[in-house]
Amino acid sequence: MNDESYAVSIEQKGKGQYQVTLDGTKFEAETTSIGNITSWLVRSETENIHAKALNRPNDRVDVWLASMPFPATVQTVGIGGYPVRTESRMRSALGGQILALMPGRITSILVKKEEEVREGTPLLILEAMKMQNEITSPNSGKIKRMFVREGETVKKGAPLVSIE
Repeated sequence: MNDESYAVSIEQKGKGQYQVTLDGTKFEAETTSIGNITSWLVRSETENIHAKALNRPNDRVDVWLASMPFPATVQTVGIGGYPVRTESRMRSALGGQILALMPGRITSILVKKEEEVREGTPLLILEAMKMQNEITSPNSGKIKRMFVREGETVKKGAPLVSIE
């Protein structure tokens, strides 16, 4: 992730139940699938993490962690090892644009132009595949431009918000 490799092993314990080891740390995971989307509940000793994944062609997968999308590429490196690298274009750098990572409809805009936001602030809701995806700020700054309106349909790669 972020151009670093991690050792991951997954052992199936039962139907939809797995033990995942990530760089020596163990997690319990449960999965459910609807169509081509898999939902994960990952439990550690201190927290529960909800994730969704959509398999794409060419070893690509779209992953949502806490409703934040992360396109990724999975590369097998041997038994039990799958380093995952998120794409750097997933989020813009400070002063850049946040782009739609999937086509969908803007159902809510949660911020206004010139509003100060912190990293993680919810910006808008993008509905895709009947799922409400909360798009959050990748960094702190000021909303400089809103490229979309509520009810608008956007294509993948369309600019949503500019933050400086």
